[in-house]
Amino acid sequence: MNEFIFSALANLCDPLNILLMLGGLAGGIIIGALPGLTATMGVALMVPVTFAMDATSGLVMLGAIYVGAIYGGANSACLICTPGTPSSVATTFDGYPMCQAGKADQALITSLLSSSFGGIVGTVFLLFLAAPLARFALKFGGPENFWLCLFGLSSIAVMSSGNMIKGLVSGGVGMLVATVGLDPHSATPRFTFDYYPLIQGVEVIPAMIGLFSISQVLYLIGSYKPFIAEYNPTPGVFGLVARELLGKCKTILLRSSFIGTWVGMLPGAGGEIASIIAYNESKRWDKHPERYGTGIIEGVASSESANNAVIGGALIPMLTLGIPGSAVAAVILGALLAKGIQPGFKVFTVTGDLAYTFIFSQFVVNLLMIPVGLLLIRLLVRLLRVRLTFVAIGIVLLSVIGSYAIRNSMLDVWIALLFGILGYFCNRVKLDTGAMALGIILGPMIEENFGKCVSLSKAPGSSIIQVFLDSPIAVILILLTALSLCTPFLMQWRRQRAAAEAALPADPVLKAKTDWLKDILSGAFVLAIAAVFFTQIHELEDVGRKYALLLLAFIGLMGLYLCFQGFRLRRLQTAGKAPEEEPVAMRRVAIIVGASAAYAAFIPILGFYPASAFFLCLSAIVLNDTTTSPYLAAALLTLVMCLAVWLVFSMLLGVPTPEGLLF
Repeated sequence: MNEFIFSALANLCDPLNILLMLGGLAGGIIIGALPGLTATMGVALMVPVTFAMDATSGLVMLGAIYVGAIYGGANSACLICTPGTPSSVATTFDGYPMCQAGKADQALITSLLSSSFGGIVGTVFLLFLAAPLARFALKFGGPENFWLCLFGLSSIAVMSSGNMIKGLVSGGVGMLVATVGLDPHSATPRFTFDYYPLIQGVEVIPAMIGLFSISQVLYLIGSYKPFIAEYNPTPGVFGLVARELLGKCKTILLRSSFIGTWVGMLPGAGGEIASIIAYNESKRWDKHPERYGTGIIEGVASSESANNAVIGGALIPMLTLGIPGSAVAAVILGALLAKGIQPGFKVFTVTGDLAYTFIFSQFVVNLLMIPVGLLLIRLLVRLLRVRLTFVAIGIVLLSVIGSYAIRNSMLDVWIALLFGILGYFCNRVKLDTGAMALGIILGPMIEENFGKCVSLSKAPGSSIIQVFLDSPIAVILILLTALSLCTPFLMQWRRQRAAAEAALPADPVLKAKTDWLKDILSGAFVLAIAAVFFTQIHELEDVGRKYALLLLAFIGLMGLYLCFQGFRLRRLQTAGKAPEEEPVAMRRVAIIVGASAAYAAFIPILGFYPASAFFLCLSAIVLNDTTTSPYLAAALLTLVMCLAVWLVFSMLLGVPTPEGLLF
């Protein structure tokens, strides 16, 4: 390695490479912050540009975009409760509550510094431990990956410790939704309900956009708030957050970064699993786990340090074995192959100059991300000073183009709208949309590895139990999963013990008069979903049928339990005034739902930009909540949004937009 260090450092001092790192970072952060535009898409869009560069410069730029995009998703997660990338789902749990409490700058800077720290830790592992870690990653087969995904899914128990049943059934519904499309084992259509386009399945990104972005639009429109949240800038906030991270979050940052690196090097795992596991572990070992989800920097730090550490982990098997650890790493691998560079251990000898320049560039990029991120944060917080109605309408526009850009399909736009309504309903009846999102993300990986285990069990002298328990790694993951499921009970015991030691009376649990109704509605809802899917079960066979039946049985039992719990609460409910709930302007919610559906329906006829102009203008007029002229405000919003989308998406990024019959 020593012989390549000086040449690598010399390459990094090249003004062109510095400019490419800065540009890649800024572009990646913007791409990551826009719902629907993933890190994979951002890197893939720039691969053709690298063909005109030398291999070193092209790889440095792609790496900068990768780092920037993964971090960028935290900005929208904190400001509008919309994860810009799937790996930022866990960031919404505490980042958005911090924003709602007027601490948007603290949330954004926490995510920035934590992302930089996690990225550096991941790069350290990439530099010094690439070979042994890559060999360890090869030990993960079907059973190990199955239990790893289940361990990630078991974090729902901790995430939803206030109502674990609703969290678990939400995750089950998400896994069931993920089965729509082609059966991965028999390649036969399933749960398409005789609608052929559903054979494509439910894409993760449009579902995430619906559950977090559009559902949040409905919540914001239905609230009586003039702005998303109050913004109270904190003097010296950068130093304040840095001291807090270095003081009480050192263990969290290190543990989460190690988890991110470990998960990142496992092919197919990704930042979403790493951030959820890291968040779960931070909450599990905290002395006051009930604080998580209320807006604390520990929650943001654990998620963001983990998902950025994934980058270094994902590059380990790509550079050493030619096996990408993530979708973005797969795109970068393709760029290397296009340059005639074959990844493997020879990449550190034959092309060592390129390899070590790329690795050292990751250190530089993660450090440069701090000043670049601080500059962009100053621009992004201005979003909190824009009228809530205009922000909500703009989010719908970005959600439509982000959903369409995944597969160039209007089906994904409708999926986003449908999941937006679903997410809004789930939030109203206290079903966990975060758990549902996790089920959608992990469902395909769990099913794929479950099928591998079933296939292995058919070998002579083998059984399914033997396959699941044969590996020491699998046994360790089983024990961790069991511990994760028991954690809510342990946390409750700790709280009760602390209250007893302090001689405090137990807090009375006051159930609102509508709580029993929410339980009954949520139970009936999941039972209805299970019944609808059960009508299609005859189409399935073998592994796909067994997997679907297990899910349906679990969801059905949990739905029945929720209904039973609701009726029991109704009988046990004591007299008294229930806590008042936040008022909701259902008329405004109905208007934006109808306008969004009409918008999606008219796009194939009018084309994207004419339909967008009508939607923006009419929605701004009807939903106007300012004292100024609604027509002038609507015209300005329409002009600014359409021009910005055309310049950024069509001209700069080359993202396709839907075409219509007329335009």
